[in-house]
Amino acid sequence: MPSMHSAALIAPALATRLGASGERVLLMTANHAGLRQTFIEGGRLRFSRLIEVIEAKLPEQERKQVLHSLGAKCADTYRASLIDRYKGNPKGFLEEGRRSWMAEADYDEAKGLIRIVDKSPHCSCPMVKEGSTPPSFCDCTLGWQEEAYSTILGRPVKAELEESILRGGKKCVYRIRVI
Repeated sequence: MPSMHSAALIAPALATRLGASGERVLLMTANHAGLRQTFIEGGRLRFSRLIEVIEAKLPEQERKQVLHSLGAKCADTYRASLIDRYKGNPKGFLEEGRRSWMAEADYDEAKGLIRIVDKSPHCSCPMVKEGSTPPSFCDCTLGWQEEAYSTILGRPVKAELEESILRGGKKCVYRIRVI
């Protein structure tokens, strides 16, 4: 099966392969939809300035909806490689998470409640630059969590943050509730 890649998501590796050096790189790609500019800083994909604009221009509820939608689209990039493998098997997904990126993962099936604690002492989102990405960007990860766990559980869920690195916490802690 052929693989499909998003230019934005492979941009850091592509820039390195092309020999683009320096702290900041602007990669431009063209396709049928037009030109796309991808900003890479320190080898990582960035768009914190876009989030600052969204934060300044959109009312809070609209901003949250946009960021949730962005997170859901991001989850789609993990659908084939991760999420779809665990449809109907949340315990298997949480076991995989514990091996890879979760410090804790508790699932109370009777209450329809999942609690996740990330392992990393830093924000795990590759789009985030701690110190410059606004804390409101955590709404994006809530969209990711909702898309991923709704798919895995086969039921709608609501994700909430108990704690977040971008919002001043020591770690990221999520609570996912079946609705």
